[in-house]
Amino acid sequence: MQSAPRIISIEDDPGIFDLIERTLAPLPVELFHAATGEEALELVENLQPELLVLDIALPGIHGWDVLKRVRQMNCPSPDVVVLTARTEPTHRIIGRLQEVDEYICKPFVPAELRKSVSKILGLSHSLPA
Repeated sequence: MQSAPRIISIEDDPGIFDLIERTLAPLPVELFHAATGEEALELVENLQPELLVLDIALPGIHGWDVLKRVRQMNCPSPDVVVLTARTEPTHRIIGRLQEVDEYICKPFVPAELRKSVSKILGLSHSLPA
């Protein structure tokens, strides 16, 4: 039996993480939380997740630096959804250069995040909107 895909949400705002958790609850996934870049790197190394939901403005290690370090690890590189308040075109361009799968701006529509995660992980399309 195949285990549920593992997702790490890297988000320093507890309220936003709560919304992410409620948004992804209908999906057959295991969701883990890291509030800092340092926590995220440790979780990625230990869990080898299939997907990261990554905030850019993090305390400590910046989100783009977290992504760079994750990609340098000796483990499969997870897919990435950037979920950030950074709406500047420069950050969207960085996202494209970093080959992220999705770039979603806060405030976000929960259905958009759920559908993006479902699509990236190849989950059923019959989930509620």
